[in-house]
Amino acid sequence: MKNLTPLTIYEVAVVIILLGALVIVIATPSRLTSVVAMSVIGYCICLMYVFYSAPDLAMTQFTIDTLSTVLFVLVLYKLPSFLNLASARERYRDSVVALGFGAILSIIALKVLYEPIQTQTSDFYGENAYILAKGKNVVNLILADFRGIDTMFETVVLGIAALGVYSLLKLRLKSSEKE
Repeated sequence: MKNLTPLTIYEVAVVIILLGALVIVIATPSRLTSVVAMSVIGYCICLMYVFYSAPDLAMTQFTIDTLSTVLFVLVLYKLPSFLNLASARERYRDSVVALGFGAILSIIALKVLYEPIQTQTSDFYGENAYILAKGKNVVNLILADFRGIDTMFETVVLGIAALGVYSLLKLRLKSSEKE
């Protein structure tokens, strides 16, 4: 087996919190509790990004997770009470399919660890960052110069999502407009 980096206490704690939130999502009868637990899972993923030196991804994940949680809560506020129409047999079938799919994806993720690492892309950026973009911070140069269009559209998406949430929060319908 490959030499993997040892786990820190913080990583273990975050994974335990993540698994606890996952159990809550599955077991709770309350939609609101489920949404909050899903948000906790998203924030745990944000922390993993921070632990593995990807603060830009963590900020994007944090923003999108927060906006998604607000949107889910707003939608749940308008929905009628929860009805469980699935039989025990259907829930068992769905659980087996979900666990099977999760197992397959886990096996694929573990198999990826055994693939040799290709470094052509990172070598290109490392060698050409100072020459082509005239800077020393390779990550910033990739985001701003080499992939500036992608970063710009990512910012646009975050802005549109924020405007959507703001407009939903400020929406006031007259009683004749409500369905």
